[in-house]
This record gives sequence, C-alpha cells and structure tokens, in this order.
Amino acid sequence: MKFRFCGGGDCPDWLLMQINMLSAMSIEHFQELSEAVVQSLLGTELDYGRMRDIAKEAGLDMSEIKACLSGLNFTLKSGTRYGVAADELGAELEQLGLKSRHAARLTAIYSERREALATAAAAGLLRIAVPQKMNATSTNQGILLHLQTKDYGGRLRQVEFTMTKEQAVLMVNELKTVQKKMEKLMPE
Repeated sequence: MKFRFCGGGDCPDWLLMQINMLSAMSIEHFQELSEAVVQSLLGTELDYGRMRDIAKEAGLDMSEIKACLSGLNFTLKSGTRYGVAADELGAELEQLGLKSRHAARLTAIYSERREALATAAAAGLLRIAVPQKMNATSTNQGILLHLQTKDYGGRLRQVEFTMTKEQAVLMVNELKTVQKKMEKLMPE
C-alpha cells in the first residue's frame, strides 16, 4: 500500500516495527514520547533522563525507546513535509497497526502543532552549517582542515578532517566550477 505521509510510497519496514512497539506502550507514555518528539522538532533538546525513566516504566531498554523516538520523528516530520491532514495521518497509522487511541492522541498533537512544525521545517529546509572559522595545516599525510561551524540551532561545532594535497586541489577546482555555474544563473 501507498501512504501519503511516506511521500506516496510504501511504509518502511523499520517503521512498521516501531509502530508495533508504540502500540504496546501505555497511552500516557506514548503521549509523552510524542510531545517530546514534537518539542525536539521545534528546537528543544530531548530530556534523555526522562526518556530513561519512561523506558524503565514501560519495560523497554534505551535502544527501544530511541527506536520509538525515531519512528515518531519520521512520522511527524514526513507528515509535515508532505502536508498530510491530521485525520488522514491518523487513518494511515491505524491501517499500519497503530492502536486507535494512540493514533487519535498523535493526531491531536499533530493537529495542534502542525503549523509550528511546518514553520520549523521550512526554516531549516535550505539551511546549511555556516563556517565561522577555518584553519588549514600542512601535515605529512596531506592537509588537516579544522572548521568551526554554527549549526541550525546556533550551536558551535568543531569539524576536523585530513585530505591529500591532490584532494585539496580537486576540491578547489570543483568549487571554482560551481562558482562559475552559480554566476551564470544569477541575473545581474
């Protein structure tokens, strides 16, 4: 079957497994996980301490909770991306085996936060990590490149990698080619 929240394609097998696990969970734990995922999609850090507590209460281990969080994340993100109506998302999840009460709860959360999720998704759609600082050092192996970038949330990240001198020359040439193509596309 094809599902709109999966972009008109089949539901991934891994998600079917998570739906089964989510259905076995109490409605209270399901709601709390769903709310936590929505908050994380809106930019709030997940409270892994609370997730550990939910795992204990639900009789799951942390890898299973993380899998459930991933399933909810995929479902909410994809539903938002493809503009799926809340009731349609609920119906599709029920077809995939999510209990009606769970689907209704997720539908209510999704419906309530859909606009905020769409705004957050659009804000991060074409964003890339912005380089703040770059250092290149010549080493025996080639060139050590150290980047300090600012991610979507404004947090600084350190990235370090080594490339051969040939790779560096190739990268510079590729970037020059891209720059020329971009200049042709830009109206004066």
